[in-house]
Amino acid sequence: MNTEQVTKALGLLALLGGAARIGMAPSAAIWGVDSGPELAFGLVACLLMGIGIFGVHLHQSHRAGILGFVSVVLISISSTLTAALVWTTMLGATAANGFDVGAMQTVNSLTALVGMIGFAAATARARVYPIWTLALYLAFPALSFVPVVTDWSTVPWGLSYVGLGYYALTGKTKKQAGRFQAAA
Repeated sequence: MNTEQVTKALGLLALLGGAARIGMAPSAAIWGVDSGPELAFGLVACLLMGIGIFGVHLHQSHRAGILGFVSVVLISISSTLTAALVWTTMLGATAANGFDVGAMQTVNSLTALVGMIGFAAATARARVYPIWTLALYLAFPALSFVPVVTDWSTVPWGLSYVGLGYYALTGKTKKQAGRFQAAA
């Protein structure tokens, strides 16, 4: 198996993880926040996105540099921690049961935020993926603070992974026009 095949396989995982992340929003709207279906979608999304992000990175690694790699590792660690937090919620482990996840949530949130900012910077600099994937990617943390749309903030995040995964899976890149050249 060569690097191109690995990139495509991991890109497919990112695409599927994005689709699972999108599934969280309607599940929360229908069955409620922290319902079984929403948590199941979230767990699957965390696992697939945490692995699939490496395919997204491999597709642009020749241009993303060390910042891209470090940010992808942070995102993967954050996805793993989030999967653990989702699993504990699915099991019903709470502070009342003697299980306090406050410190882990803080570390996870910080890791995710630093990873997302680094990934966005490296991806924008690499200019391999279209800008709409980055715009959707960065919409997630911003929308998470807007009370009316918080429950739906996972949709743009999932759509960005679907787009990033699709580009990695198909081997496509955006057109590479020079900075000062007019678009043809």
